[in-house]
Amino acid sequence: MNNFSEQFRKIAGPAAVMAAASIGAGSASSLILSGAWFGYQLLWVVLLTVPLLVITVDSAARIGLLNKNKGMFSLICEHLHPGVGWLLLAINVPVHLLIGMGQMSVMTSAALSLFGIYPPETASELAGNNYRNVELIVSLVFAAGIVWLLTSEGYQRMQRFMTAFLLLMLACFLVVALRGFTELSAILSGMAPSVPEDLPVPGTGMVRSSGLVIMGIVGSVLAPAAMLGMPYMSADNRQEEAVDLRQEFRKSVINLGVIYCACSLSIIIAGGFALYPLAHHAGIDSVHEASRVLLRAFPQGLEYLGPMVFSAGMIIAALTTFVVTVEVITYFILDMFGYPWHHTRDNRRFNRTVAVCIILPAVLAPLWTFPALFKLLLLMGINAIVVPLVYLIVLILINRKSVMGEHTGSISRNLILLAALILSLTISVIKMPEFVRALLG
Repeated sequence: MNNFSEQFRKIAGPAAVMAAASIGAGSASSLILSGAWFGYQLLWVVLLTVPLLVITVDSAARIGLLNKNKGMFSLICEHLHPGVGWLLLAINVPVHLLIGMGQMSVMTSAALSLFGIYPPETASELAGNNYRNVELIVSLVFAAGIVWLLTSEGYQRMQRFMTAFLLLMLACFLVVALRGFTELSAILSGMAPSVPEDLPVPGTGMVRSSGLVIMGIVGSVLAPAAMLGMPYMSADNRQEEAVDLRQEFRKSVINLGVIYCACSLSIIIAGGFALYPLAHHAGIDSVHEASRVLLRAFPQGLEYLGPMVFSAGMIIAALTTFVVTVEVITYFILDMFGYPWHHTRDNRRFNRTVAVCIILPAVLAPLWTFPALFKLLLLMGINAIVVPLVYLIVLILINRKSVMGEHTGSISRNLILLAALILSLTISVIKMPEFVRALLG
């Protein structure tokens, strides 16, 4: 038991929190559908993006570790321009509240599915039953638990829980993927870079674009919340302790380079083994549908466990992303308006703000069926504008001696961050025409 506690402490930290948040419901959806549509052929995309994630998160963590009492938004205002800070705040708060609503919806629907309760397929059916009322009650129960988690003991308790959630999520997805490892040669071949041909959907004019799936997987890694929120979490984790950058980097490698990578690969392998061989695999277009046919992931006699275990993993994935989303929104708001932002038990302003950020999406998610176009515009807008801008900000700050002292970015670190910046700009340029078309109607 003592040995387990020691190993747990080696893993626990902001990197574990961010790793847990990175495997959100949206990321898991992209990964399971990647496996359903293209089998193991896109495993290499995860391996390619992991170094970007490790260096990105570790670079952001260093900024916080070396500036424990100055938040990321304060640094942006001081070393760049206040307008940049206000722009990021104006974009990030509504978008991340929307993301929080999406994660809450996933949590409630996945939890209800464990009891055989599914949403009606049409609006008329929805009006004629109590599903929405049940969903609202479950949503508020989740919200109450999350408010307790984030306000009762401060940052450290949240970090311990999130690390435990990360390990539990890995267990869920790994168990679902285990039978896929019988096809080891196919899995290994999927780790060699190749772009599969687009997949036609029988009976329709649609195709599953491998290029868009690749961009979806990469885009889930290039998350602005990780870069902007990590400095705050790192500062709160080591507020009264000496800075050990090498130790923090090792934790980033373990949590993001190993555990996050294992989770992501497991989800693709589960989809590739259980869904790709099905005759209608190209027609699967939702996690809800995918989880119902994950029966093949478990041996005969235990098939019913496949959807249940995967749904449990999805609940944890959505929960961890929701927690980090509301946490970083609170950091951003308090820091930008000049209030104390450290997540401590006695910081009442933090506790009140984070409670509002939890309850608001919990109440709105079941009641507000927002237009798909609105969601599309917001998410494309943040990818097109915010991600490259945030990478540029991290690159500037990590190389400022007034911010980093003697720990400015090395040549290798700068090259990896520059590669991530170029990649994010490329995705933005490719996505921009679609964004403009949607904006103009």
